[in-house]
Amino acid sequence: MEQDQTPILEALATMERRPVRGFGAPGHNLGRGAARDVRKLLGTRVFKADVITPKGLDDRTEGAHVVQRAHEIAAKAWNADFCRFVTGGSTLSLHMALAAVARAGDTVLFAANVHKAERAHTLGAGLDARIVPVIVDDEWDVEHGVDPAALAAALDANPDAKAFVLVSPTYYGVTSDIAALADLCHARGIPLICDAAWGGAFAFSAALPHDALAKGADVAVYSLHKTMGALTQGSALLARGELVDRQRLWMAYELYETTSPSVPIIASLDAARRDHAINGDTIWRATIKRAEDLRRRVAVIDGVRVLGPSDIPTGAQLDPTKVLIDVSALGVSGYAIDDWLNEHHRICVGLSDARHLLAVVSVGTTSSDIRALAKGLADCVNRLRAGTLELASAVDVPRIATLSSEMAQDPAGAFFGPVEQVALRDAEGRVAAETIAPAPPGVPRLVPGQRITAEHIAWLAANRAVGMFLLDPIDPTERTIRCTVAAE
Repeated sequence: MEQDQTPILEALATMERRPVRGFGAPGHNLGRGAARDVRKLLGTRVFKADVITPKGLDDRTEGAHVVQRAHEIAAKAWNADFCRFVTGGSTLSLHMALAAVARAGDTVLFAANVHKAERAHTLGAGLDARIVPVIVDDEWDVEHGVDPAALAAALDANPDAKAFVLVSPTYYGVTSDIAALADLCHARGIPLICDAAWGGAFAFSAALPHDALAKGADVAVYSLHKTMGALTQGSALLARGELVDRQRLWMAYELYETTSPSVPIIASLDAARRDHAINGDTIWRATIKRAEDLRRRVAVIDGVRVLGPSDIPTGAQLDPTKVLIDVSALGVSGYAIDDWLNEHHRICVGLSDARHLLAVVSVGTTSSDIRALAKGLADCVNRLRAGTLELASAVDVPRIATLSSEMAQDPAGAFFGPVEQVALRDAEGRVAAETIAPAPPGVPRLVPGQRITAEHIAWLAANRAVGMFLLDPIDPTERTIRCTVAAE
């Protein structure tokens, strides 16, 4: 199979040339039944592409194996043994990966900075999640990857663990030493699952960090929509080697993936794979040049600094297209700068928090975008220096290193048992019964069953005051927290 083939895209083009009169789903029937204002806004072709896979993209029995061939070609592109396209984002891909390696009651090891997706699956599936500490850079107030020594200690303490789940690269573009971590896992006969949502393109350019699968990961999850040009929710689940039962992984995919996957999404995955397999190195070297231009322009702005290779741990690599900007010396919140840039320059960065802005330079970023961000940030800083602009201060926000991950109760018992809403200021010592995950990056700071400390309260209150956004808190005001009912 040649990487210039796109079975899904080609079948969709054929379908558009020879449309079928359908008497089933989707009920909009090539857009004719869609609302007029939606058709006007989105155009009619998006509805013509919105068909189902059997009796649409393929025949009734999927006899042409359109999607199956696309999966096989993609597996070859990443030098993997297994690939499935997923339309529920990498959240769903991670659920599938975990379902393939552990069942209720099993122990799994999680890096402390895993996404809420992994924590959600363990709660629903009844897994016993044990946390492996990550490297916390107190100077930059960010979390990096896992030190091999920390994983070795966790493996010793949990000899019955079924898998280790790692985030690499992190949201900030910093990888872990996958090879060393994989060796530790494989010596115990367990797989390493890598949440590489931001690293899907690594396999296609030598100018990017090493690909997780190439360095020994057994399963890798990639969000092609994040950086590679696919539509939102487009993810790929890949596996390599024999430690993960591929038949079980396939069944987990069938268990969780919708029976009506979005054809526009999987067609965009098919095309993104083709473009990267053929021209990935050229695409990303040009993208890196634009990121380097942004770094140069930001570096000369007084009062800010940019994370560089010299700032990351030994054994790690930095994705040069993730430009992390520290604004803490300005004394104002990164959230406030983000909001100001959006309002006054129509610029939106990939992440903001109390001390940082993160600019993600991807395949769709233009040189004009680079100039606009640098100009907008310089404008903001100049106004702050001149005293003509006042933004929320973040000088008293506690650091991530102050937060503990002590578990006091079984997560399922905390989630499903008796609960009450407790004022945040009164929650010290109580046990959380909900997930508190600032977004982005969606890393939980509290999960059901976790002990709430004074440091958690201080960190949450301070970040809330300067603009933090939480993913669907039970109390939208963020002034109370769902806790287990205290014992009499």
